[in-house]
Amino acid sequence: MKEYPPIVMEHLRTLTDHTGVIQHAIYSIPNRHTGYCTDDNARALIVAVKEYERTADRSLLQLVSTYISFLHYAQTPSKRFHNFMSFDQIFLDDVGSEDAFGRTLLACGTVLEADVHENLKKVARQLFNDSLRWLPTMSSLRGRAFVLLGCRGYLQGEPDADHIRQHVDSLARGIVDEFCDEKDWRWFEKCLTYSNGALPSALIAAYQIIDRREYLDTALKALDFLRETTIIDGILQLVGCNGWYIRGNDRALWDQQPLDANSMVNACLAAYQVTQDKSWLECAKTSFDWFFGANILKEPMYDPVTGGCYDGLTPEGPNLNQGAESTISCLIAQLAVYPYIDQFQQM
Repeated sequence: MKEYPPIVMEHLRTLTDHTGVIQHAIYSIPNRHTGYCTDDNARALIVAVKEYERTADRSLLQLVSTYISFLHYAQTPSKRFHNFMSFDQIFLDDVGSEDAFGRTLLACGTVLEADVHENLKKVARQLFNDSLRWLPTMSSLRGRAFVLLGCRGYLQGEPDADHIRQHVDSLARGIVDEFCDEKDWRWFEKCLTYSNGALPSALIAAYQIIDRREYLDTALKALDFLRETTIIDGILQLVGCNGWYIRGNDRALWDQQPLDANSMVNACLAAYQVTQDKSWLECAKTSFDWFFGANILKEPMYDPVTGGCYDGLTPEGPNLNQGAESTISCLIAQLAVYPYIDQFQQM
């Protein structure tokens, strides 16, 4: 029986100061030169909330407060969000990416569906509602996907929030309309890049909210294409960030990112939850095992000493820096898998 390591928050706490989570690390210590970003603080908020729900450890509420405070501070007067902040707390951009915008709303939705104090939910609700004006202008597929996942969380916590529900169909339609359903390429873009699993995950969420079968069918076709493309010889072989996979060209193999492994875990679990097709549970396990050595180099990406995760899989082995994105990606995967861990250990 395969044994998986416990969920350990130590390294995330190490990367977090009174402002938020620091972006990067030098090996396992925070690299303060790199400052902070909204993307990572949004992801960290998801981890802190879900781990609090799992353990009822009240010390995690301090992390929740720190991360949501960062997001509140990052919101601009126009109700969008900065992304990058220097260590001396100066924002480095006028406005952040639509990905950062979407991840923030996903984190707020996670708070709203969680069993946490109403004071925290009030902040999350305000951030989410104040940002709604920007949803019709979004062009980023992943930004839309993250917002859709945030809408599901919002509606899980507040099923009667019709002002949220009314955005779901247009967001999902904007993703489906980009889908290319051809024999050799069943995807939304002409290339596979990062966080690919977020797109089918979002369409599954839209199906769960408004019960439109087209969204589920498209999600499963796209996810099956991802599975065929990235699970080779029984292991997850992610598309590398050094070149990606452009249709008609050779795919890049390096560097493989923990963010993308986590995205596959989440998408496959979502597919299993709606279909009960055990092949998706097997796919989730294969993707999860990437963190623990079931990858092309047979190198563990998880550091059992710190509870951190290495920054990428390179031709020479793991990038031994343990930055926020990588560590949080592993933690989110561990938290998603936790209800299934006994089944994984038996598979």
